[in-house]
Amino acid sequence: MSIVPVRAAIYLRVSLDQTGEGLAVERQREDCEAIAMSRGWTVVETYTDNSISAYNKAKNRPAYDQMVEDYKAGRFNALITWDLDRLTRQPRQLEDWIDAAETQGLRLVTANGEADLQTDGGRMYARIKAAVARAEMERKGARQSRAQRQRAAKGRPPRGIRATGYTLDGELVPDEAEAVRAVYQAFANGSSLKAIAAALSGAEPTFRAVGDRTMVQDLPKSVPQLPTRSGRPWNPTSVISILRNPRYAGWSMLDGEIVRDVTGAPVRGMWEAIVPDGVWLDVQRRLDDPRRKSNRAGTERKHLGSGLYLCGICDSPVRAHGLRYRCAGHIMRVRNMVDSFVLQFVERRLAQPDLADLLIQQDDDRVETLVRAEQTERDRLKRARADYKAELIDGELFAEIKQETEDKIAALETERIGLTAGTAASDILRAPSPVDAFDEADLAARRAVIELLCEVRLYSAPRGRKAFDPESVHIIPK
Repeated sequence: MSIVPVRAAIYLRVSLDQTGEGLAVERQREDCEAIAMSRGWTVVETYTDNSISAYNKAKNRPAYDQMVEDYKAGRFNALITWDLDRLTRQPRQLEDWIDAAETQGLRLVTANGEADLQTDGGRMYARIKAAVARAEMERKGARQSRAQRQRAAKGRPPRGIRATGYTLDGELVPDEAEAVRAVYQAFANGSSLKAIAAALSGAEPTFRAVGDRTMVQDLPKSVPQLPTRSGRPWNPTSVISILRNPRYAGWSMLDGEIVRDVTGAPVRGMWEAIVPDGVWLDVQRRLDDPRRKSNRAGTERKHLGSGLYLCGICDSPVRAHGLRYRCAGHIMRVRNMVDSFVLQFVERRLAQPDLADLLIQQDDDRVETLVRAEQTERDRLKRARADYKAELIDGELFAEIKQETEDKIAALETERIGLTAGTAASDILRAPSPVDAFDEADLAARRAVIELLCEVRLYSAPRGRKAFDPESVHIIPK
């Protein structure tokens, strides 16, 4: 009777390698190799998953998955692991290894003793150990979730992966914070997610002719290059993750949502906000805008008037079509001629001394009044809730008070946001030389200024006339 040689595989795993040095994995390797040597087994392969949890069954464990495939292919008939919970914390996966031991004679050895899965006692031991390990992980997860909720309710910085712009303790990382601030401003100004991601990744700006004399860049010039921690380029999804994060406005967050107290007021975090809350809320409205979502190109515009100028016949925004602006069935106009005419009007308007009158001046006193009024309404709602619980008022009256206070809070918040949110146009209008600032601005900022200053309507050019007719472009100052 021939003896089947033992071909052993070693599986190593550690859930979290905080130093990145792999020392825990190396200690497991030494113990497992010692077992193989003491038994005279030949190690044919070592599989390692470093800093990967086995608790979440949806978590991809590349080395583990490869080991399963190799076992099915007959590459080894013994498996050495430091402990059963290093191999798996999933009862279903454990049952697969038990089936392998029962039907194919797999030998499974751990550094703390042999788990003989070919006996009922060994299988019972393995199942109990796996169940206990999983229960402990669930209790640990519940404790961590409760701690996170508690931290969020108190406005403390969350644990886990740090947000770009902050340390884990909530301190600002200056260069990252400046980049985050620029991302918000660029998106609020009209830059596309794609263009912002390209700027963060260090792409070279491209330039386009506007009118007969001007060049503007597609990429937002204010957004600096910022390497990602993974080393991969930025993409629109990663930019959205920044724009959607309320932490940057100084609000406490849990599971992607703003944490609120019993009155419904947002909980302020114990860290410095990178952007004003008005800017953050303005960005959320723009992200949620159905017109932006229905546009496959996102918010990216490559031409000055595309989607901005209106058809004088039907009031629909015109679109770029080759070298022209077009509204199907109504007008077709040469882009450069129209853009040059619009730019001349805007630059003349920017050069006028009364330009400052166009700015929405931030009224600090009014903002403070609005904040106090919001708090008064929230206090009223809190008292009504307490009265309802004490059975001093009925449910119908509480619902009426709740609806009334929430409507007032919404109106007050809308006015406050209007006073605090900044725009690309205001940055240019406040510049020492608005004309120069406009000339040097990127495409999105120029469009924002045009939208603020005027409404542009295009009509068909007179037949038989080759020269540009100013009467065919109506510019209505705002």
